[in-house]
Amino acid sequence: MPLKPFNRHVVLSPVEREVQEKKSTILVPDDYIQNKVPYEVYKVIDVARDCEKITDTHVNRHVVVNNNMIEEIKVHGITYYLLLENYIYGALY
Repeated sequence: MPLKPFNRHVVLSPVEREVQEKKSTILVPDDYIQNKVPYEVYKVIDVARDCEKITDTHVNRHVVVNNNMIEEIKVHGITYYLLLENYIYGALY
């Protein structure tokens, strides 16, 4: 069951990126989590009708977004990623 966004929200899907494993010369605890980058690339899945800058023409396009503002929502076992349209930096063409 797809989620239809409202109130200027955009439904996104994370884009897989290559993970480069770095060997550290500094010892850190096993449960240490490295900070996330402040921005990431996502694929636009759906757009609220009241969005002004992001429209249906952006569906299936990749966009660069503010990673700290992504809302991860789990409904009926499905994970959705929502973001207000003003936290999208731009589209990749």
